[in-house]
Amino acid sequence: MGNKARYVVEGQTMSDTRKTTRREFITKSTTTAAALGLVTAVPSVGVLGANEKIVLGVIGTGGRGTSLMQEAKKQGAAIAAVCDVYTERLERARKIAVEDAFATDEYKRVLERKDMDAVIIATPDHWHHDMLIDAVGAGKDVYIEKPLSKTIEEGKEMVKAVRATDRVVQVGNHMRSGQHWAHAREVIQSGVLGRVIWVRAWDCRNWTKNDPFAPPVEIKGKIDWKKFLGPAPWHEFDPHRYFAWRWYWDYAGGLMTDIGAHMLGLVHWLMDVDGPRTVAANGGHHFFDYWETPDVVHSVLDYGTFSVVFSVEFVNGHDGLGATFYGTDGTLVADGASFAVYPQHTTGERKPIEQWTATAETSAHIANFLDCIRTRKQPNSPIEYGHRVITAAHLGNISYRTGKRVSWDVEREEIV
Repeated sequence: MGNKARYVVEGQTMSDTRKTTRREFITKSTTTAAALGLVTAVPSVGVLGANEKIVLGVIGTGGRGTSLMQEAKKQGAAIAAVCDVYTERLERARKIAVEDAFATDEYKRVLERKDMDAVIIATPDHWHHDMLIDAVGAGKDVYIEKPLSKTIEEGKEMVKAVRATDRVVQVGNHMRSGQHWAHAREVIQSGVLGRVIWVRAWDCRNWTKNDPFAPPVEIKGKIDWKKFLGPAPWHEFDPHRYFAWRWYWDYAGGLMTDIGAHMLGLVHWLMDVDGPRTVAANGGHHFFDYWETPDVVHSVLDYGTFSVVFSVEFVNGHDGLGATFYGTDGTLVADGASFAVYPQHTTGERKPIEQWTATAETSAHIANFLDCIRTRKQPNSPIEYGHRVITAAHLGNISYRTGKRVSWDVEREEIV
C-alpha cells in the first residue's frame, strides 16, 4: 500500500505513514467519486473557495455517526477519516467513506490531520467534553451529537472553550432545523394562542419486543473497552454497557437527557426561554432490568410564566412523539408529523384554524452546519442553546436521583 493510509481489522492496528494534504485528499476523493458517479455541484464560494469540497472526519461510527456521515456525503462533503473503538463499526464506516480514508481508534489522530475542515462527534456522552474541547483547540469546526454534555459543569466548560475560539459548533438538536417547528414558533410568538400557560411534551416508544440496543448474540471484531471507558470509572466489560451505554449513569443520563435534548429543546426555542426556575422529577424501572436509568420518567418544570410536563417512556408506543402548547386563546398540537392550531373557545366539533406537516430535520441540520462552515455564520443550534437545553434535563436527573425538587438560578447557572 506504499505511503497510503493502512487499516488492519485483525487486532486494532491502524497507521498512516504520512499526512495527506487537504488538496491532495480532495483531488483523490473527487476522482474516486467521479468514477462512481457521485460528484455533485459544489456550493458557491465562501471561506473555503468555490472548487473545494468540505472535508470531514467522523469520530464515533455507531448508528447515529454513520447516519450523519452518509447524510454529509449525500450533501457533497468528503470524509477523510473515521474513528471508532469497535473494529466492526470502523471497517463499515471506512467502506462508506472514500477509498483509502484514514481509519483509527485514536480520536486525537483524526484531529491532527491537516486535510479536514471539521469533525462529526457521535460518541457516548461521557466523551463529548474532552473531544469537543480538543477539536476546537485543533482548529476544527464541529458537529457534536446531542446531548451536549454529561453534566452541567461540563457544559459550562464546553461553552467557554468554544467561545475562546472562532470555531463553528453545531449541537445535534436537529429539531432546530425543522421548518415545521420554526412555523410553530412563529404561531406562538404571534400571540394567536394568547398567553401560553402550560406545555406538555412526550416521547413514547415500545422497545419491549425489539430493543435496538440489545447486545448481539455474537460480537464480531474487537472492542477496545479501555478506550471506550476513557474518563469514566473502571468497570469490567459488559456488552450491555457498551451497546446500550445511554442507560448507564457512568456514560449518559438516560431518557431524561437523551430525549429531553429534543423535547425540552423545543420548549426553550418555541417559548424563547433560557431555563426553568424549578424542576421536580419522578419515575422508575418497570421493564428493562439491565438499565440503571429509569425506563419511565416524568419531569415537571416551572419557567415562571408557564409550566411544562415532560414524559418519556420506552415500554408503550401508543402516544408516539409530540408536544401541546396550551394558551388562553388557543392550542397548538404537534402530534408526530402533523401540526394544528385550535381556537380555545368553541362549541360543537373542534376544527383547526391552521394545519401543516413536518419536513426533514436531520438533513436540514447537516445542511445548515455545512453552510456555516463556509459562511462562518452561527448555526441553528449553537453551543449556548445546546448547553441551556441539556441543563434543564440534567436538573431533572438531579431531582430524580435525590428525590427533591431543584431550584435553579438561570442567570448565575447555579442550583439554589
